[in-house]
Amino acid sequence: MQPGDFRYKTTIKTITLAQQNDFGDFATSAEGSVTRFAKIKWLPSVEKIEAETLTFQRNAEFTYRFEAVTELLEIIDTITFDNNIFKIDSVQYKGYGNKQYVLIKGSTFTN
Repeated sequence: MQPGDFRYKTTIKTITLAQQNDFGDFATSAEGSVTRFAKIKWLPSVEKIEAETLTFQRNAEFTYRFEAVTELLEIIDTITFDNNIFKIDSVQYKGYGNKQYVLIKGSTFTN
């Protein structure tokens, strides 16, 4: 992997859920966002027909350097790039001792 590969500026939005005491439902308790540079590989997109409208879902693979922020990512978090919000579908750790790179597969929200 070359240093110039990490040239796309993305925003990672982390969401923390907490269980409410009264009814036991989950609610968002905190949100934070950090800006990190990533390598982006575009994956095949999907077209779907929902409610008689054609929707287009973009898929991408984001590669980040391993650090404290990327270590705690979950599937409820989102990544924003080029005004598109990607939900996280999977997180994989690669490299020496699984602590060198983080590969995240994400897809845009469908209407």
